[in-house]
Amino acid sequence: ASSAAGLTAAVQRDQETGEYCIEAGALMLADNGICCIDEFDKMDQSDQVAIHEAMEQQTISITKAGIQATLNARSSILAAANPIYGRYDRTKTLKANVALSAPILSRFDLFFVVLDECDEVADYNVAKHILDVHRCQEEAVQVPFTKEQMQRYIRFAKALNPKLTPESQTVIVDCYRKLRQGDALGRSRTAYRITVRQLESMIRLSEAMARLHCDDFVRPSYVREAFRLLRKSIIHVETEDVTFEEEEEGEPPEERSSSPVVHPGEYVDEN
Repeated sequence: ASSAAGLTAAVQRDQETGEYCIEAGALMLADNGICCIDEFDKMDQSDQVAIHEAMEQQTISITKAGIQATLNARSSILAAANPIYGRYDRTKTLKANVALSAPILSRFDLFFVVLDECDEVADYNVAKHILDVHRCQEEAVQVPFTKEQMQRYIRFAKALNPKLTPESQTVIVDCYRKLRQGDALGRSRTAYRITVRQLESMIRLSEAMARLHCDDFVRPSYVREAFRLLRKSIIHVETEDVTFEEEEEGEPPEERSSSPVVHPGEYVDEN
């Protein structure tokens, strides 16, 4: 459930004993794992506020029906949301395209915008794949690693606890200073203000890069890659849609510009 009780925890009365008990939500059940939430933008504002503590402190505090408890919710959240009007407007920032509050946006480490662009080759391959699946003609892909090998690799990587080196600490401070300067000068069209949360995000991403390489130390190269990911995912879609200004209403025809409107791909013969 995408409600506050379904994500965190709820207190319900036991039908047999009549006593109150805690029913775990999705974040508690995903402890030390990943919690996937779809249609994240469709949640009520009060329900989104309920997961602030879980995303910030990795715990869930509950005080209901005489029960006071602090439960662990050490899970990563992978959320998917849709644009407000069903189509992503490239001329606007991420915050203007998604109906999510600034406190929620600032708690996520990375953002990825998936644009539905019209590509003849990609559309053909997608349609062919779906038809082959329905006709049971899709061939299995030869993977370089087996499922057991990937599970063993992930268990080993999660067991590592990499340490920050003095060189990496210097690079992290310099990268965070660059992010703050770009935000203060107004050069970046970010989804949120750059705060200490983004510094913590950079540290988490650097440690994740070290675990990915099975390294016991966080190298400066891992910090630079984390900085690149963080800077690219603080969303600013580079290319903007082509728009034409409409003619002002009530303007006399002789005062309007006589220049023809040229659409992309058209050729105009001046003769």
